[in-house]
Amino acid sequence: MTCGPRLVKAGKVWLSPLSEGFKDAGVLGVGSRTAISFPASRDKLFLVTFLDSLSLEAEAKVMRAMASRPRPCYGCFEAMNLDGGASVGLAHQGEILLPPGRNLTNVLVVYDREYPAPAQLKESWERFQKGSRPTPDKSVFFD
Repeated sequence: MTCGPRLVKAGKVWLSPLSEGFKDAGVLGVGSRTAISFPASRDKLFLVTFLDSLSLEAEAKVMRAMASRPRPCYGCFEAMNLDGGASVGLAHQGEILLPPGRNLTNVLVVYDREYPAPAQLKESWERFQKGSRPTPDKSVFFD
């Protein structure tokens, strides 16, 4: 999944896109943004899409400010920039709420207690965590 640069680290704005290898003007400039974050408790996951274009610095400050509210309802402790704009889509319970502006090659799927992951996916994740990795099909590489 394409992501980065990091926006917030340990509750503080943390921006260093060049050291993370980001050089594209579309990432470094002002543009559509989406971010993923979680609170210090790590018990929630937040996906935030900004409808107005903004800089990485502004995005990081907004994500950090979510934790500074009198009663932190979001509590952003760690945050990462994701692709925005035409790459943003949203579906819930099989209904497309916000269609993406282009075909997507990667998606982030969130399961919870009410909508648990399929058993086959859980088993695959457990194998991956134990070190099992798929063998790449060399016929699809163009090197």
